[in-house]
Amino acid sequence: MPRPRAIPAPAGTPDPARFFRGLYRAWDLHSVEGIHVAVPKGTAFLAARTLTELARQIGDHTARGTAPERSEVSAAGPAGRTR
Repeated sequence: MPRPRAIPAPAGTPDPARFFRGLYRAWDLHSVEGIHVAVPKGTAFLAARTLTELARQIGDHTARGTAPERSEVSAAGPAGRTR
């Protein structure tokens, strides 16, 4: 079954991202290629197309001393599982 076409919002309709930010002020909203990620405000957010690039970004933060300590990450709770 074909997907219905998106209907453009009428002029003056609030932007969904602005609406979200207005409702959830304690959260930062990031949009990456149509996927929306919400993280607590001030939380580090890294994104990359490959795991290699992501690891490089983490290494850069570690070298500058801006990465969280391992104990801080562990205290945050168990990491999510992937399949």
